[in-house]
Amino acid sequence: MSTTKPVYISFCTQKGGAGKSVFTTLTASFLHYQKGYNVAVIDCDYPQWSVYKMRQREAEQLNNNAFYQHKAEVLFQKIDKPTYPIVPSQPEAGIQQAKDFLSRESDDYDIVLFDLPGTVNNEGVIETLFSMDYLFVPITTSRINMESTLPFIISVNELLTVNQGNIKLNAVYPFWNRITGREKPELFNHYENAILSLGISILETRIPQSVRYDKEQSIEGKDNVFLSTIFPPDKALLMGSNFDLLIEEIIQIINIK
Repeated sequence: MSTTKPVYISFCTQKGGAGKSVFTTLTASFLHYQKGYNVAVIDCDYPQWSVYKMRQREAEQLNNNAFYQHKAEVLFQKIDKPTYPIVPSQPEAGIQQAKDFLSRESDDYDIVLFDLPGTVNNEGVIETLFSMDYLFVPITTSRINMESTLPFIISVNELLTVNQGNIKLNAVYPFWNRITGREKPELFNHYENAILSLGISILETRIPQSVRYDKEQSIEGKDNVFLSTIFPPDKALLMGSNFDLLIEEIIQIINIK
């Protein structure tokens, strides 16, 4: 039975296609395989269960691809531990599923990531949301994105402020995602000043727009991998992605050794 209390974190948005499942997967894999933490994922994004189904898809591909089989053998001999567990769950049952899972495990876990639905539309999802220790919200300078995401961040922060000490959630942190380089500096300044004026901190790392964030293992090839539940991002693809910088910033925030 696990005896430590892991940190609960979630990448969440109020807009579909914003990358929350991608960041959940990348973060779990980087922390577990690259940084040495013991990680578990509770996939609450029913009925898509994107992270859980990616693991199933990758495991099947692994059986038919000698290149990735060898790659996996080398990795797991090096880190001396298996893949991180992914537990599918209904969103409102996520916390109980996590507790039940941890109670059955002999290993201690450092971090549990929750992949939540893109829309907070019922009380059960809201309760799960506020049972996290930290929320990280990808944002873009798109007006459409801001019109849905900014009110969500503000609402969460207001409830956090009013109920401080009575809920588990410590803080919500937005961060810039899918930056193309064409955005005007004054646009960042405008949005950041508005967010900072509300007492909400923004992460320093900005994630560029890049096709690498969708690069899974190929079915029959031997390509480098960025997005995977079985491998960490390959170094060649990690360069220039800023993802490693994002992870270092998150580690500092959640204060995990």
